Amino acid sequence: MADFRTFPNAKRLPAQPLKPVVDPAGWQPDGLGDVENWSYHLSEADCAALIDAAGEVRRKGVAVEDVGRNNFDIKGGFAGVLGDVRQELRNGRGLVMLRNFPVRQMDSEGRAIAFLGIGAYLGKPMSQNMKGHILGHVKDLGGDYANPNTRGYFTRAEMRCHADPCDYVGLLCLQTAKSGGASRVASSVTVYNTMLERHPDLVAVLVRDFYRSRKGDVNPGQEAWYTQPIFSFADGYFSATGAGSAIDKAQGLPGVPPMTPLQAEAIRVYRAVCEECLADIPFKPGDVQFLNNYVALHTRRDYEDWPEAERKRHLLRLWLSDPDNRPIPTAQREGYRGRGVLPDGVKLNAPLDVIEAP
Repeated sequence: MADFRTFPNAKRLPAQPLKPVVDPAGWQPDGLGDVENWSYHLSEADCAALIDAAGEVRRKGVAVEDVGRNNFDIKGGFAGVLGDVRQELRNGRGLVMLRNFPVRQMDSEGRAIAFLGIGAYLGKPMSQNMKGHILGHVKDLGGDYANPNTRGYFTRAEMRCHADPCDYVGLLCLQTAKSGGASRVASSVTVYNTMLERHPDLVAVLVRDFYRSRKGDVNPGQEAWYTQPIFSFADGYFSATGAGSAIDKAQGLPGVPPMTPLQAEAIRVYRAVCEECLADIPFKPGDVQFLNNYVALHTRRDYEDWPEAERKRHLLRLWLSDPDNRPIPTAQREGYRGRGVLPDGVKLNAPLDVIEAP
């Protein structure tokens, strides 16, 4: 029987810089196999429990942005499943797919409440932009991916392989594109070990800081950039982030030096290895993908969308913070990666849709 749980038999050894990492999140793309083999399908009872919990939140008059563990009560066994999802993210593959979320059985508010409710069993929602959105909308709003201040999720371009600045990212598929748009996921552990075997000199570069653009999400008094290594180690745990467009878009910002030739070569090789390690995971409506950003990278294929607004590719997104996730360097936990986009003076909110980029 298919099961997403690998954590009960997982093996991890204390991780050390510039040494091979033994971690349950170190999976190979050909070993991952068909998504059906490692997904959890919500049963009719699970769906009913979600719908009932969302209905109870609405009856109590709780605002969507205030949905949390204290007011979203999932009856039955699905709450236990979500406990295992969190364990798998922390101590297993770092990747889980839930299928059959009841997207067609609820309106936009019900879906938002239920998705935020699921997220509340895994962590605390974080702001994803300067408008304080804790419910993100991944859809093509005509953005130019080459623009230094454009966030990739508002375009239909294929993005750089990256990790989001949070512990877990969750994506709920509402609509698929006319063609393309498959999710692509890689293990950061596998990327690191592959690079260490082939290019240990470049791994030594990637454990040092790189400048990254905030892509316009800047509070007064902040720099337009921050720094972070690609590969990090803390308390015997490996963690990583991507070398996405934020690194390219930092070049030319005031105060950011140009990359050295060795840094540029390390990033080039890193990105090539990421491509080797990516697995394509097609989305369908009702799919929910959760990733641990410290051990998993993601991107998507470019896509062609439908002309009708109601049919356009549309994913809901959560950024979740879990302080009990694997240890990461203190500067990362307290900084941009640990806090997400934290706007001054903006109340957190959960828009049910967006028609223009925040």
